[in-house]
Amino acid sequence: MPKLRNREKLDKIEIAYEKGQRKVKCFCEETFNRSIVRHLRRDHTSEWESWCLDFVRLRNEGLSYYRIIHELKTKDGKLLFTSKVVRNEILRLVEEKKAKLKIPRKKSIARWHPENFTIQRETLWTFKNRGGWAVHQGDYHGNWSPRIPRALIELYSKEGDTVLDPFVGGGTTLIETWLTNRRGIGLDISPLAVATSKARIQEMAERALRDERVTLKEELRPVAIKGDARRLGDHLQSLGISGNSVKLVCAHPPYLDALRYTATIEGDLSHISEPTVFCDQLQLIAKQIFTLLAENGTCAVLTGDVRKKKRIIPLGFLILERFLEEGFLLTDIIIKGQYNDSSTRFWYVKRDKIDFLLSHEYLLIFRKTPSSNKPSDRLIE
Repeated sequence: MPKLRNREKLDKIEIAYEKGQRKVKCFCEETFNRSIVRHLRRDHTSEWESWCLDFVRLRNEGLSYYRIIHELKTKDGKLLFTSKVVRNEILRLVEEKKAKLKIPRKKSIARWHPENFTIQRETLWTFKNRGGWAVHQGDYHGNWSPRIPRALIELYSKEGDTVLDPFVGGGTTLIETWLTNRRGIGLDISPLAVATSKARIQEMAERALRDERVTLKEELRPVAIKGDARRLGDHLQSLGISGNSVKLVCAHPPYLDALRYTATIEGDLSHISEPTVFCDQLQLIAKQIFTLLAENGTCAVLTGDVRKKKRIIPLGFLILERFLEEGFLLTDIIIKGQYNDSSTRFWYVKRDKIDFLLSHEYLLIFRKTPSSNKPSDRLIE
């Protein structure tokens, strides 16, 4: 078992169940329903901060969030914290610059491009293998499969074209733009996302110098910048990108607050739980994307529905309507099968309360054409 700070106090915390209700007894003898995290933050700041630093250390040692919560179990083996708590506290420490999170490098690169890659031409996409060529990794929480931007880039852009990702996350899209000789630009409000993207790009550059299997054009080296996508136009103007110059936008925005990408960053859309407020903000981004896109340019948005309090919020349809309001033409809706969602194992525990597991996402394909701003032409040219 790893050596943890204040382990003796952690071992004094007790968890019991009374009539199905979880009771947690702190080392200070106070008892709370369900969780003591708020109590620890408020009344035992020193101990809580030390455990949070342990979260970061264990993560830097290569442990998953799921593994970490098992390392911090109570003495009798009960789980004390959730992986969501662990992840949020790691993000907080990184954002407050109290700790540094290592960006892991791949041990080796088996191949630089997907093997036997073909674009699925049906509107149902399924691939259980997310893809791990080049420097792609699945360590950034919520990032999409590289097969998606690879297909979009090959379908809707040419070599030398500018491809934009306004929610760059772990840099998946940027990796693909460099491999396919496009000019990739990524933006994200999360400092961890930008740091991860930059680290992946630097890793690509260093490994490519020593690997004759690949040649990367330095003049097309992708750029990742920290910024608020609601001010997309201002950020890109500083890079010399103006209106009607972006050929393809690959966007994977948050699904409301289903997964928070930052802990303390103001303006992060993943902190918004109310659908109308969320869509209002996303529409501001859609408006700027429309201006930035070249004529006949494409905007692809991967999104999904959300379940809250046993009801479905049809986020995909709500977002679709907002993009149509900005004048985009809808050319395709692709249904993507979603596998290996971290919430799946919890659904199997609660499936007596929920009939169906959400396992689909929508890939919405929009286009900007000269007639896009005509309301009667938004769905059919």
